[in-house]
Amino acid sequence: MEDALQTWMALDQLYVTLNQQLEKFLKSNYDLTVSEFMVITVLNDDTGAGLTIDQLSKMVNLSHSAVSRLVSRLETCHTVERRLNETDRRSSLVRLSDQGRADYQGILPDITAIIRNGMNKKNISITIS
Repeated sequence: MEDALQTWMALDQLYVTLNQQLEKFLKSNYDLTVSEFMVITVLNDDTGAGLTIDQLSKMVNLSHSAVSRLVSRLETCHTVERRLNETDRRSSLVRLSDQGRADYQGILPDITAIIRNGMNKKNISITIS
């Protein structure tokens, strides 16, 4: 089998394995899904007034309706805040709440450890900052 194909298959297997491990950890410890954690991560990195559902949808590769439902759930948990978009009143902006940001910082070391451990088992070296 060609090297590029083997590498792609190995990366795909790593992705599946890590997603399963992360899903199990997040669900059992924080009642979160990987998709929810991805949205929280994107919002944590946002330095502006927030992101629209459409922007989030593109950044986490989920449908608009899936992100909308996910944000509603995170809003009821006080992890995110939604407010009217002053520049486009047809949409709202979503941002991480102070509580959501604190929770994210608390989860991050465990998530990073799970990812590093999974990559070490597969002998893959990528710098995670």
